[in-house]
Amino acid sequence: MASDSPLPILPNITSLPPACEALLNALTDGVCVQTLDSHIVKANPAFAAMLGLPLDQIIGHTCAEVFGCTNETGSVPSFCARQASHATHEPASEEINGRLPGQRLRARVSPVLDEGGNVTAYVMVVRDVTDVVAREREQARVEQLARFGELAAGLAHEIKNPLAGIQGAMDILLQRCADHAPEREVLANVKHEVSRINNTVQMLLERARPRTLNFRPTSINETTQQAVNLARASLTGERRQRICIEFTPAATAPVLPADAAQLEDAILNLILNAVEAIEGIKGIEDGDRGAITVEVRHPDENPNHTIIAVTDTGRGIAAADLQRIFSPFYTTHSNGTGLGLPAVRRIARAHGGRVEVNSTVGNGSTFSIHLPHH
Repeated sequence: MASDSPLPILPNITSLPPACEALLNALTDGVCVQTLDSHIVKANPAFAAMLGLPLDQIIGHTCAEVFGCTNETGSVPSFCARQASHATHEPASEEINGRLPGQRLRARVSPVLDEGGNVTAYVMVVRDVTDVVAREREQARVEQLARFGELAAGLAHEIKNPLAGIQGAMDILLQRCADHAPEREVLANVKHEVSRINNTVQMLLERARPRTLNFRPTSINETTQQAVNLARASLTGERRQRICIEFTPAATAPVLPADAAQLEDAILNLILNAVEAIEGIKGIEDGDRGAITVEVRHPDENPNHTIIAVTDTGRGIAAADLQRIFSPFYTTHSNGTGLGLPAVRRIARAHGGRVEVNSTVGNGSTFSIHLPHH
């Protein structure tokens, strides 16, 4: 199958000897045989499984009908068109979208020749490369973020020195300014804004060059409780009256190898994001209390797994924004930096886990950190 030479004719392809039939059915790659007009006359179970169709909906149907998908150019897979027009005697490979959501297939078609060198059929070998493509894209994303981190760190260092000079100048001007001078308020506002810029730059440095993880046996209940306590302490004045943060620990406290400080930072980040999502929505302004629920649990289907879930009754996230919320600097909050959620995902992945989001506009959101027990 891997050869670039056309295949010799296969006699009685629709009724193979039992040993050949068993061998074909044992292959994990999908294999099918097609006539010159692209009608499929033979297919193994792996081929049917990759397309998500029973064999009776494959045999006798054309290549285009069976694949029921389009390639990157928006037409039927090009090898189907080439076969139908008898335009090639050479093997061809192509990567296409599969019938299943998000599926990528890599198909290789080889002509079958008779003794006179005439094409009598085509053999197609199909491999599911969805995971391979996903890994390649993830690797490209990691490399891109690494380059971004290096650039961001260098830029942040260049910005910090001028900011320090501006802050020092503001301090001197404020000291020389009379208490009731009209320009004092302006100078104070400038100093405050410079301080905000400096905090953003410092956060950028921390995200661009994250700390090395220090894995130790860590109680997930205790770490989550500490993050909840810090979040509650950050609520002052009207926020304390309008927002309630509840914590439900796991019945059996999981102790996992983790960096407690960074994991706590990730949980706290999610809770503070939930606070911002709640503030300003209609029910809160009318005096009702917003609720944030933090829970540590084990999923029923996988007891060797721990989930830390943060659920809020906030405004929710639009479907279009869900694809972008983990991108650096993307934020829907007026005072946000867009660096918090990328850091949460980085910390979860560094622990071998992942972050999942479930949100509906108007009904709040749930962010879940999934941690495997290893």
